[in-house]
Amino acid sequence: MRLFGSVASALLATGLIAGSGVLPASAHDRGSIDYVALGDSYAAGVGAPPDLDPKCGVSSLGYPGLLDERRRIDLEANRACGGDTIVQVFAELDHLNAGTDLVTLTVGGNDVQYLNVILACGQGAQICMQTVDATLALAQTDLGPGLAALYANIRANAPYAKVVVTGYPHLFSPEFGATFTFPAVDPATGSPVLGPDRAPVILSLTPTEQQILNEGTDILNDIIRTRARAAGFTYVDVVDRFEGHGLGSPRPWIQPFADPAALHPNEKGYKKGYLPEVRRAINNNH
Repeated sequence: MRLFGSVASALLATGLIAGSGVLPASAHDRGSIDYVALGDSYAAGVGAPPDLDPKCGVSSLGYPGLLDERRRIDLEANRACGGDTIVQVFAELDHLNAGTDLVTLTVGGNDVQYLNVILACGQGAQICMQTVDATLALAQTDLGPGLAALYANIRANAPYAKVVVTGYPHLFSPEFGATFTFPAVDPATGSPVLGPDRAPVILSLTPTEQQILNEGTDILNDIIRTRARAAGFTYVDVVDRFEGHGLGSPRPWIQPFADPAALHPNEKGYKKGYLPEVRRAINNNH
């Protein structure tokens, strides 16, 4: 079953405008860096307290809010929103302009409907592998061109900005041997799926299925990395930062299944996982 619709066909891409991707001298001259954050729930900071925009889950403790606390970085607009796909990020590009110095972006997970993949993996390793393979095969032909179109339009709208694109962490630490049980839900409604006896259907993720999901995240990240670098953007990998801190770890940086913000970084995940790597990317070359 097709798990996500055609992204590329929904977008009108402009030509890629050449740019160095390094913050311009003007940002240094005026003493501040004009910054716009775009993307999905991982960019919004879902998993940390949503103190700025509860509707979108935007938190000052997400990595854009933490960057805003740094000297010289001025967060002009945080347009990230939980649930956003590539098409929805397109609608936020009017917040970019020739004066934008820095853009950060995390997007792609919702386009492959990652929750559906996790629910499938809860039904066993064989179904898990088949679903991950089918989803990522479609991502190669659909998600990649959609990202390329989005990146081209970001460059067109912010021709002098440094653009930092982040990937996703491994959600699980299967090396600790934990198995997770959780109720199946209808992704469209969030309601529990009931069996013939009207009892909630309970799914299970073994360490084997967790490893398959982590490997699927690696492939998703590879697609994002390849398209970002082709656009001249800086790609940030956070997998190593989160190593040993996935679900199953005694020190997880991911919210558990029972949490309303399940499968998102917690405050430590944003502060110790995302923030150092994004800051390093911003500081490179200037």
